[in-house]
Amino acid sequence: MSEKLLVRRVAVLGAGVMGAQIAAHLTNAGVDTVLFDLPAKEGPADGVVIKAIANLGKLSPAPFGSRSLSEAITPANYDTGLEQLKDCDLIIEADLYG
Repeated sequence: MSEKLLVRRVAVLGAGVMGAQIAAHLTNAGVDTVLFDLPAKEGPADGVVIKAIANLGKLSPAPFGSRSLSEAITPANYDTGLEQLKDCDLIIEADLYG
């Protein structure tokens, strides 16, 4: 293969333990990352993902090289965020029941 595949933007489908940590590792590597999950039943539509990102900060060892990296993950949901998939170079399904 003569050309290198450059992955600049990744979508991770599923903001559970595995999906959120995959998103954290991608962000540590400098990859623009969108983390998806179901829309929240209450509060902001991206609330499930926002909560998953916040929970990453409670893990030990911390999955982020720097706490500020958590802000680099773009939260999205399957109802309103699917348009963001078109700009992704890679889509990772981390949804156990998907």
